[in-house]
Amino acid sequence: MEERIVYYSKQLLLYNDECLNRFMNGMKKEDVLFFEQVKPEFEAITEVARKWKEEAINWVKEKKPKYIHELQIDSTIQNIEQIILQSFYKDTNKQRFTNLHHSVQYVLDSIISETEKSNKVNF
Repeated sequence: MEERIVYYSKQLLLYNDECLNRFMNGMKKEDVLFFEQVKPEFEAITEVARKWKEEAINWVKEKKPKYIHELQIDSTIQNIEQIILQSFYKDTNKQRFTNLHHSVQYVLDSIISETEKSNKVNF
């Protein structure tokens, strides 16, 4: 279980950074093609996020980590969805976007850190 949650967490960290790069580098366009650009990206990332959520909730129930809770898992999924969508559009509030990005990064990093600490294994 730990290997899968670390794997999915690292995948989501990469996607999170890709969205941040898209947002910060001005790749946002006024005429974003939803079905050609946004939808495929959204579906690919949310598929990984769905698998991560399942693993993360099971891990939280089993390991009962001190600082990670199911509510954070649900919030992280919602934040990931918002980051994907908002990274494509130019009228997105920069402060809100960066806060969402940091929140997702914090939870994912915390899970990776906790699993590695509890297993004393580097994945």
